[in-house]
Amino acid sequence: MVRERKKAAKAFVGKSLLSNVNPYGPTAEQFRTIRNNIQYASKSKAIRSLLVTSPSEGEGKSTAAVNLAVCMAQRGDRVLVIDANFRNPMLHQIFGVQTSPGLSNVLGQQLEIREAIYNTEVEGLDILPSGQRFFNTTELLDSERMADVMDYASSHYDRVVLDCPPVLGTADTNALAGKCDGVILLLKSGKTQEGLAKEAKRSLLFAKANILGVILNKKSV
Repeated sequence: MVRERKKAAKAFVGKSLLSNVNPYGPTAEQFRTIRNNIQYASKSKAIRSLLVTSPSEGEGKSTAAVNLAVCMAQRGDRVLVIDANFRNPMLHQIFGVQTSPGLSNVLGQQLEIREAIYNTEVEGLDILPSGQRFFNTTELLDSERMADVMDYASSHYDRVVLDCPPVLGTADTNALAGKCDGVILLLKSGKTQEGLAKEAKRSLLFAKANILGVILNKKSV
């Protein structure tokens, strides 16, 4: 049973880091195209911070965020990927680091951000995991301390990618939408209903998000 769990975990990590595991494969090529299209959609304004979200859970947004970050690092950018999904964090599993200390500990003023950042196996790519779970997550993400985190990240990295909770059902993502240069909305083919997608878009626009585009995920990841 333990061996099966380890095998499943390894398969999950392999799927999530395809752009690094197989940089010349079709998945990596697709994410490189998305990476370039993000800049084209910015109308000459540099997109330094990017928020990735979806209407609901299980649509593949963490995988998309990670692979975009990997492709940015492969281009030569210094990249920080932040797990802002306190309710269902995934990035620590993908990169094999501890959940805590992380973002929540920084926002709770338990330590400095530089003490919670981990290096990864991908050259040029660092991770700030979610940290221990708090209950006042929206207030933390909408705080001046979070603005300070974004300022630090932008001054020390070329690109910052945030893996955020789903838009619907929590106010956490909307608290961050206005703090980022752009937002990518991920929809899973055959799962995301049109009504939910439109509702998520309206919610993001209400939060003054700069929606750069939509990724349609056709695979179950």
